[in-house]
Amino acid sequence: MMQRRKIGRLAIGIGLVAIALSWLVFAGTRRNLVYYYEVDELMAVPDRYDEEIRISGDVVAGTVDHDADARELRFAIAETNAPAGAPSVPVVYKGPVPDIFRPGIQVVVEGRLDRDGTFQAETLLAKCPSKYQAAGELDAPAPGPRS
Repeated sequence: MMQRRKIGRLAIGIGLVAIALSWLVFAGTRRNLVYYYEVDELMAVPDRYDEEIRISGDVVAGTVDHDADARELRFAIAETNAPAGAPSVPVVYKGPVPDIFRPGIQVVVEGRLDRDGTFQAETLLAKCPSKYQAAGELDAPAPGPRS
């Protein structure tokens, strides 16, 4: 009888630890499970105001305005590989700017969409171009073989 009580208490303890660990994993990953929208998807569902979302797109040439004193960056993003004049979303970001940020680069911004259509970004991630792109697609020449 005493053996059964010990096994029962052990099973309850293991169950409680498993529940606690499951909750910690869920709570820790919930923030990172935010789906990111392409610009055209966001414009098709305009009721995404005041909730935290991510948007992916290309930085539109001619829209970058960086105020270094205020640490504020304004630019627009459009759908990846969109033609000139395609719909875009204006973005305002305050914080450190990635070194590879430039017009034409693909970015992911995380923040909130204001009712006036401006995206207030809290996070700015610039995607690195692939080293496997065809010759001539990158601005800089590909690095040579290592010796």
